Amino acid sequence: MHIRKSIATLSVAGLAALGMTVATGPAAHAGGYGCAGSPSWSHSVANGTVYDYFDGTNNCSVFVKSTYAGTPTSTAIQIMTNAGTWGNYNQGNFSWYAGPSSVNGVGKCIREFVYEEDPSGNVITDETTPWHSCS
Repeated sequence: MHIRKSIATLSVAGLAALGMTVATGPAAHAGGYGCAGSPSWSHSVANGTVYDYFDGTNNCSVFVKSTYAGTPTSTAIQIMTNAGTWGNYNQGNFSWYAGPSSVNGVGKCIREFVYEEDPSGNVITDETTPWHSCS
């Protein structure tokens, strides 16, 4: 166990010495941060990335933080269809990501609304993704 940790530490240090950035954070959760299905779309927003998964019926999305990752901040995501159907609103003081938020996306386009505050309560992300995953 100690040897594996040392090798991992040396690998990260070696990449850093080569000028390569190494992202660390939570391991990806089974099914995609609590979403079922396969990855179907991703989009960079201010301070993070929105990931969408599709299981043949439902689109399910999460907002993974890049700014203040590892620090609990007010973070939220909500998915909606172009037919006006809203998925659940997932908001809380999250360290790594908000979500999942899901909705039946068969025959519809979807988009997400994402929100994040910094530790002082200032809004740093308040965005709507473009329509996507139209089926």
